[in-house]
Amino acid sequence: MIELTLKQLRYLVVVAETGSLAAAAEQLFVSQTAVSLALTQLEAAIGAPLAIRRKSKGSVLTPAGETVAARARRILRETSELGGVVGELQGELSGTLRVGCYRAYSSRIIPEMIQYFAQNHPNVDLAFDEGSSTELQAKMVDGTLDACFILRGHVLSHSSFEPIATVVPKVLLSANHPLASKRKVSFKDLAGLPAVLSDVKPAGTLVEAMIRSMGFEPDVRWRSSSTETIRSMVGRGLAYSVLLSIWPGPLSQEGLPLVLKDIFEPVPENAFGLAYPAGLGPTRKIDELMAFGREKFSIF
Repeated sequence: MIELTLKQLRYLVVVAETGSLAAAAEQLFVSQTAVSLALTQLEAAIGAPLAIRRKSKGSVLTPAGETVAARARRILRETSELGGVVGELQGELSGTLRVGCYRAYSSRIIPEMIQYFAQNHPNVDLAFDEGSSTELQAKMVDGTLDACFILRGHVLSHSSFEPIATVVPKVLLSANHPLASKRKVSFKDLAGLPAVLSDVKPAGTLVEAMIRSMGFEPDVRWRSSSTETIRSMVGRGLAYSVLLSIWPGPLSQEGLPLVLKDIFEPVPENAFGLAYPAGLGPTRKIDELMAFGREKFSIF
């Protein structure tokens, strides 16, 4: 049996990231022949072609190559952190932790998360990314993220999920809206009124599907990927929206008052929490991420 090596895995990952043998060789400070030989040896060990070499057009990973490269990233990262194992046994966390956050909540989560780790685990090199739940989970699969803060309704089959806070969809209105004085708002009350919803997938799609499942057709006049744009439009009385939280507060960025109203119809609960790759089990650093989330955001 041909044995694979960490060097071969590293070369494959760099080829995946640079897109060509020549660029990988330049980054690794080796010859292009050395990179090609390492890939050939790795393919022999795996028993499948991992990359298609194209003269003057770079290299493209095969489906098997994409899968192996994703696993290789995790192996290389775990190997690089072996030096911190003894420290972790003594309660000291170290090494790199790459965390994603659903963009709608990143301004709330990320600054507090960085401060928390700086104060409690200064030897952890914390990196973050923002995006849609789908984008972040794809990065977990390819090994570029360790975990991500998302909503339970967005979790894909290849992710494990630990809830932090229960959240329920509510209607966001201008404080001057005729319905703002009602304790609960029905979608019947909103019939024919313009709505502005998120266009970040799958959030906006799920909200619209929820409303339609209740027998109502929302008049979605506008869509935005920015929660603050949505809040400002609602604050001006241009539309209503459906959100899970009034955070960062009852005023839009323009200083216009907002109210968040319970929905009269029964709506499904959701949860905000931490996702990590299924089948791998949470590491000590991911356990600490969950502890941070539950300490700071048990009430969302």
